[in-house]
Amino acid sequence: MSDHSAIEWTDATWNPLRGCSRVSSGCQHCYAERVAARFSGPGLPYEGLIHPVTKGWNGKVRFIPEVLDQPLRWRKPRRIFVNSMSDLFHESVPDEWIDQIFEVMERCNDTSWNPGTRRWTFRGTHTFQILTKRPERMLAYVTERLAKKKAHAERFKLCPTEAMQNSPAAKWAQQDAMHIRSHIWCGVSVENQATADERIPLLLQCPAGVRWLSCEPLLGPLNLKNHLQSRYAPGADGIFSDRTGINGRLHWVVTGGESGLGARPMHPDWARSLRDQCASARVPFFFKQWGEFAPYKIYDFAPGDPYPMQKATVFHPPGVKPADMIKIGKKGAGRLLDGVEHNAYPLVQP
Repeated sequence: MSDHSAIEWTDATWNPLRGCSRVSSGCQHCYAERVAARFSGPGLPYEGLIHPVTKGWNGKVRFIPEVLDQPLRWRKPRRIFVNSMSDLFHESVPDEWIDQIFEVMERCNDTSWNPGTRRWTFRGTHTFQILTKRPERMLAYVTERLAKKKAHAERFKLCPTEAMQNSPAAKWAQQDAMHIRSHIWCGVSVENQATADERIPLLLQCPAGVRWLSCEPLLGPLNLKNHLQSRYAPGADGIFSDRTGINGRLHWVVTGGESGLGARPMHPDWARSLRDQCASARVPFFFKQWGEFAPYKIYDFAPGDPYPMQKATVFHPPGVKPADMIKIGKKGAGRLLDGVEHNAYPLVQP
């Protein structure tokens, strides 16, 4: 857990869970797995979670109750990446653990009734960024959680007076049952077209206030035309209007190349295509990093250059020119895409 994360799109990480397992090619060089392997010896935090021979995750997940309330003790508002060392919706995680984590997230951005002004006061603090490779579990959990809240809201209709049925508490319960609160962002991680086509449709069914996509490590070109919708789109009457609140829409896209040992290079056109698709749909785009490899032409080599002279050629689909990439390390490669730093975030209303 870190209050000052090195991950470019977040401010802090919060890890009430530890442990995971691989599900697709994007997990091949998992940074969390490497970190856990370093601290998996006797008495260390990840003891019993790493396979002794492969040094990879063994599929076990551990709940860490002593850090559960950490976001409640952070006073300054921050973006918090939930479970950077695990997957909240891993098959080994019982619903009871997820319930406790969601309860903390909801408590951080709660509302209170002010009897003097007769208005609800929003006490916003943190934004929670959830990322999973198991969207089917996320969809099932979120749907069930909202169903329980809806049942709670329906009970107000049984109150003996109309004033109680239409009370602020009743109205809040109805609103709270519509979708996961907007400060809890539900996202999926994809690395190629196959994982995008598998996971994004499930994400778009998730009744979340913000749905986002992490395309990192980006291992192939992505066509999101079936998943991106413009913020401004025509309604049934043909009139263009702000459609931000509708279901079935991505609100944010993050992408980046792979870093660390064994990293695979990312073709520049893959990142450019995502940037342009997001611009066309008016969806905020965040370019996180090139990773270990940068486009060969953006790096000027000088005498005594400390970086290894390792080149790689990335082949795009037929008909597109291959790209020469040079391995210069994450810091040297930077995060400029065609000379521009892309740091867009979704604008969220409480």
